[in-house]
Amino acid sequence: MDLAMGLTKWLAGPIARFVDADGETAGERRAEVIEHAGLPGEYLDDLGLRHATRAVAWFILCGVAVAVAAVVVIPISVFANERMKDLAFDIAEWVIFFPFWMAAVHAVKMVVIRYLPERRWNPRSRLWRAALLAQTPDYLLAALLTAANALWW
Repeated sequence: MDLAMGLTKWLAGPIARFVDADGETAGERRAEVIEHAGLPGEYLDDLGLRHATRAVAWFILCGVAVAVAAVVVIPISVFANERMKDLAFDIAEWVIFFPFWMAAVHAVKMVVIRYLPERRWNPRSRLWRAALLAQTPDYLLAALLTAANALWW
């Protein structure tokens, strides 16, 4: 199980409310969200649902990170010295922007999948699998964008 799948299982309830999942009970809606996040990607529709669900999971985590960072950083900014303030803001920046960029990566993948012609998708192609199914490039790209964001500001 990858990190995004674990995150989706943990946040399945809020994701189900956000995407208006079908189901009569909360458990059925959670199960549907978990199923969508774990689709293998043999078909483009399944792959689009997979990335949509994961993008929402990362955006929700980003919102939680903003709230937690605000609760932690505000008292530090009031009572700590300059060195501690800088460290706290740097850590908060990484905690907030990494999930943001992961959500953005999954959202971009979802848009690419939406406009990708069905005949172009080959689930057995190494290039397509690396671009649209592999998780390691997503984590590396999000970490690189977070580092660039930290250096830029």
